[in-house]
Amino acid sequence: MFRTKDSITSPEGRRVIRFILDECLPPVIRDQRWFFTPIIKVHNRRMDVDFKCRAPFMTEEQFRSAYESIVTKQTDITNKTMEFVLGNLVGNTVLEVGCGNGDVSIASAAKGYKVLATDLAQANLDQVREKAKNKNLDIDTEVVNIKKLPFADRSFDVTLCLHTLEHVRNLYEAIIELKRVTKKRLIVIVPRERYYRYTCNYHLNFFGDPEQLILAMKIKKAQCRIIDGSLCYIGDVE
Repeated sequence: MFRTKDSITSPEGRRVIRFILDECLPPVIRDQRWFFTPIIKVHNRRMDVDFKCRAPFMTEEQFRSAYESIVTKQTDITNKTMEFVLGNLVGNTVLEVGCGNGDVSIASAAKGYKVLATDLAQANLDQVREKAKNKNLDIDTEVVNIKKLPFADRSFDVTLCLHTLEHVRNLYEAIIELKRVTKKRLIVIVPRERYYRYTCNYHLNFFGDPEQLILAMKIKKAQCRIIDGSLCYIGDVE
């Protein structure tokens, strides 16, 4: 089906591979350490197979270092989910929490929004600045921890949190902070996936259906739909 390495490592390619592993294999085999360790190491040899077990007991520095060590240029944002985000921006200012490689922040800046791209890993922000420079775009960047955002209440018209909440150690603490700094609209994207102990990622939170994300966010005026295997959420906080 996939003829090149780029096809396999694309968001669409990874989604198909994840479906085969998570939905087609018996869980009794799929979630065995001996079975999945070789798959993880082929995906990224720097990944810690037992990260999910270690993460709750890591210091902030250890947690940050774990992510710094596996920084990748890959993105989980597809063309359709990018369109979803860009089509629902409002106001003038955008904060992206957990910007990763920065593609959405850069696309938002290209549409004329004033953007602050933030991430836990400095290496990701270095990528963002380089990309923005090459496109002659002005994007601010800052290293932040989602559990305590260093911004005043209602500081940004739109807050983006894309493929990030699945990584946080305290989900509800992170959600409170995202809502606190948002003036108008909160846009969240997470993968739609079932829980497995061993995965080719550092996911700690799992969302199987739109209702789970809506209930977790606790915003009255909200909607969530499935696009390209991801839960795409909009919450209007005004």
